[in-house]
Amino acid sequence: MVKALKHACRVKMKDQAIREAHVRHKTERGATLIELMIAMLVLAIGLAGVTTLLVTAIASNNRNNTDTTATLLAQMVTEQISAQDVYNNGLINVTDCTGTIHQIDPAPGAVGTGNGAKLKANGTIDFTQDPTALIAAFEAMNYVDCSAAGGVQTTYDVRWNVMSASKNPTIRMITAAARPLSSSVKQFGGLYFAIPANIRSIGAPGAQ
Repeated sequence: MVKALKHACRVKMKDQAIREAHVRHKTERGATLIELMIAMLVLAIGLAGVTTLLVTAIASNNRNNTDTTATLLAQMVTEQISAQDVYNNGLINVTDCTGTIHQIDPAPGAVGTGNGAKLKANGTIDFTQDPTALIAAFEAMNYVDCSAAGGVQTTYDVRWNVMSASKNPTIRMITAAARPLSSSVKQFGGLYFAIPANIRSIGAPGAQ
């Protein structure tokens, strides 16, 4: 009887040890293939989102840089024309980073239309006009800007209009605008349309 009880206890303890080992095996096993695939999918979605965010941020930064340069170029043209005496209609020379000399015609046109690039109803430069004739008449230029340390060159379409502001021909309304050419926008990703930067200024006679 005692032997039978001892045997039963050993069998029970053995069965319990087997069950405990089985439980430990189940809890210690690695991830299944399905779980691994789900984890990889979640990681891929997260990386795709981060990549999209980075691309958008880079394109936005490039757009801000080109907008700033376009504004500076428009301002440069208005300052060059304003600095020249109104009684002197000689061409103004400006040089871009490639050494190309561009010329600006500061002569004012009639009130309402002006001389140079066509103006829209709101007084800004009309960029739908073919620039070929404007460049030949020194009323527009393709100005090349070079980034520091040998960076990418960006070409800007710069246009201007000089108008007599009143019956007094010595007072001039100077409008200038610039934007990067479409080819330059594409080399930065082409994600955004380049809106022209317009600047208007009043120019009075300079020192004679």
